[in-house]
Amino acid sequence: MCSYSRLHHARMHILRTESTGGWEESSTALASCSNEVYRDKKRPMKLAHARYQKFQQSMYHRSLSVQLYVHFRPVSIISRDMVALANPPTCSWDEDLLYSVQINRWLLKPIGVWPISLCITTREKINSIMLALISSFLISFLLVPCALCTILDKTGNLDTKIKMIGPLSFCMMAAIKYYILVSRGVKIGKCIEDIRADWYRAHLRGEEDRRIMRENARIGRSLATFCAGFMYSGGFFYTTVMPLCTKRTEIIDNETVRSQAFPIYRGLFDPRTSPSFEIVQLMQCLSGFVIYSVTVGACSLAAVFVMHACGQFGILVTRLQRLVDGLEKEKDLDSRKEQLGDMEELLNEICFVELVGCTMNICFLGYYLLTEWEQSETIGTLTYCTLLISFTFNIFILCYIGEILSEQCKNISLSAYMINWYCLPRRKALGLILIFAVANNSTKLTAGKLVELSLGSFCSVLKSSLAYLSLLRTLTT
Repeated sequence: MCSYSRLHHARMHILRTESTGGWEESSTALASCSNEVYRDKKRPMKLAHARYQKFQQSMYHRSLSVQLYVHFRPVSIISRDMVALANPPTCSWDEDLLYSVQINRWLLKPIGVWPISLCITTREKINSIMLALISSFLISFLLVPCALCTILDKTGNLDTKIKMIGPLSFCMMAAIKYYILVSRGVKIGKCIEDIRADWYRAHLRGEEDRRIMRENARIGRSLATFCAGFMYSGGFFYTTVMPLCTKRTEIIDNETVRSQAFPIYRGLFDPRTSPSFEIVQLMQCLSGFVIYSVTVGACSLAAVFVMHACGQFGILVTRLQRLVDGLEKEKDLDSRKEQLGDMEELLNEICFVELVGCTMNICFLGYYLLTEWEQSETIGTLTYCTLLISFTFNIFILCYIGEILSEQCKNISLSAYMINWYCLPRRKALGLILIFAVANNSTKLTAGKLVELSLGSFCSVLKSSLAYLSLLRTLTT
């Protein structure tokens, strides 16, 4: 009986010490107790009882130390997927996850838009909230004086008003997109969690799925990188270089002064004199960084999410092709469509703002470019040319990924029809009916659920912008 009691206490000790790394020592004790069960039957009860007391005392002291260690040891309750987005990766699927969303994290975290649900510590959550408040203030610093100057200033002519409307429209577009990104933080976090789960499944299924996902992640990452390069380059020239290197002559008092990139209503304060000019210039540079990051972050988020969805559809196509060979089971299409629906619901508002804003901004930038060209302003011409390329590339990204997404949905339907369904067992063949129904109802990337984004839409945007530009040139000449 004593040996059986010793065996029971040893097992209970293993359960207590498993989390502290004392497994080897406890396992040895359990093995020794088990081996002595048979021998103790032939030994005197007194000797067995003495050994039992000695073993019980040692286990008591050991368990007491374990309890003290566990009680005072710091305990982590952070999920592994959150750690993968903040700390260096520890496995290959964590590396792939960071590879796909790293650009988005770099762009969204400095302006406080990165989802709070993906922040690990309380300090990171507080920093994110503080960055969001600071970014909101900087956007307001550009938007409010620019709007007041455009609406209330009566001294300028039509050409001056047109030059004010362009920066105002860009600030309004950035403010609306920033509000959408902040208010949809929970959905953004959910989409990133879905991406994490897809990478984990891809590593479980095999190298082929991982290769398809990495290829699409590379495309999304490249689109985000080019978008950031054009926008930050043009923004740097517009916000920093032009105000410091060019001088304008005002018609009112014929005084040559430097002007800011974004107009300011002088009823609030006059930024023409020093040190007001330097302070306003610094604030506009910081505010410009925020609105450029919002623009790039929104486009990069759409590119990464949609290209990830295209990768999932590519995996489904390969699995449908292997279905006849009995290597795969028909499933996952409905869940992929639901995931794509969540992404489309998140992005359609951003795409609508981007579509309308880019149509107007391309028109105004074309007008500014022609004006600077006629006045032989080299820096201004280079700046507006870079910004024009940037806005054109932004709307091209949205239309391009919308076209790819539409083609991938068609490929799923075509692959389902082209497989040898008559070679499948009856149950699998009946399951294809649901696949046909879901694949035919293809989800498309839209702008506000009004305009389908495709390469045809991109051509329509350029035509509309050029038409408005022609109208502006007619009114000002």
